[in-house]
Amino acid sequence: MPIVTGYEDTPAGHDALVLGAQLARLTGMRAVVASVYPEDGRGVTARERFARARARIDAHGYGEVEPEFRWLGPASPHTALADHADEVGAAFLVVGSTGHGLAGKLAPGGTVQRLLPTATCPVAVAPRGHRHFATDRITAVSLAYDGSPEADQAAVVAARLARRSGAALRFVAVAETPEQRPAAQAAVLRGLACAPVEIDALADVVDGPVGPTLADLPERTDLLVIGSRGYRFMRRILLGGVLGVLVRSAYYPVVIVPG
Repeated sequence: MPIVTGYEDTPAGHDALVLGAQLARLTGMRAVVASVYPEDGRGVTARERFARARARIDAHGYGEVEPEFRWLGPASPHTALADHADEVGAAFLVVGSTGHGLAGKLAPGGTVQRLLPTATCPVAVAPRGHRHFATDRITAVSLAYDGSPEADQAAVVAARLARRSGAALRFVAVAETPEQRPAAQAAVLRGLACAPVEIDALADVVDGPVGPTLADLPERTDLLVIGSRGYRFMRRILLGGVLGVLVRSAYYPVVIVPG
């Protein structure tokens, strides 16, 4: 199962390339870098675009994992990337955030916004500026967990990432009110009890509004995993076709697992 990175020669595309390199290097999965030819037939050639991608790869490194380059289209980016990820059975589809958000934060953009509701594999979104701040290791994977079936599905993906990268896995539940704390505590303890024994797993309950709290967790987080409908607010975000508070303001990569 490969990690497919959607690449364009833009700052967001470079952020995606770096995150894809991180994930491929740390998990040992096969890496595919895919670029989409625009429907109008304009723009740089495949040779030019992949030459720039190669320069970026040489700068940031895939380690011993040599990526394959694929040229898709002509098509719209979100359609071509989703179809190719399905075709090759991608473990993850990596994209960069787009738009004009503050540096270091995810900003909603057209490709990401259209891709999330239709993708059938987990989508990893690199925050803006990730190419400048990425580290060599992933030491902490946080999982937004509320005990729902969708959260359990996301937990499988998070555990796989933690196991293959050697990171700790933190089950995180958010309590928006004091009354919600007991249920949140019970949920993360249930999740913790089901964690694979070979992974260092922890459980936390954090107080505050769900979106902003998950976007800026108090404990170290190198990667956040969440089910697309694991929280009520995420269901509203995805079904409405827009990116919400979490994807707009997180400082770390966010992996969204489809329901």
